[in-house]
Amino acid sequence: MSRLFFVLILVLLITVHWQCEQVDSQQRVDFYIDLTDPQYQDLYLTGGYIYVNSIMVFKGLDQNYYALSQYCTNDVCMVQYQVAFNEVVCTCDQSHFDVYGNPTFGPAVYPLYRYATSLYGSMLRIYTP
Repeated sequence: MSRLFFVLILVLLITVHWQCEQVDSQQRVDFYIDLTDPQYQDLYLTGGYIYVNSIMVFKGLDQNYYALSQYCTNDVCMVQYQVAFNEVVCTCDQSHFDVYGNPTFGPAVYPLYRYATSLYGSMLRIYTP
């Protein structure tokens, strides 16, 4: 019985360690987007979004900028910001996420990685918190 208990504890520790490695393996970023550059003009509009460096950057209904991982945590398909519902939706499995990346509906159970944003005039900084 004690051997079975030991094996269960070992499996639990390995699983927790693996999940921590998955979170820590997220790419580190720190870059700026010049909002006056024509290729980023969609970000001036509420609901506008772009993809850059595997990150989806969008302007939410509250006029704040958000940056989330570009790919769904369930099936690695691209996500899109849906301004009408103020949420992010996976184009393949229809998983839904709030603007902070938390899953709210569908098969996805893990959140999208959220990057920090800061606006300095017309320069939008995207970085790993």
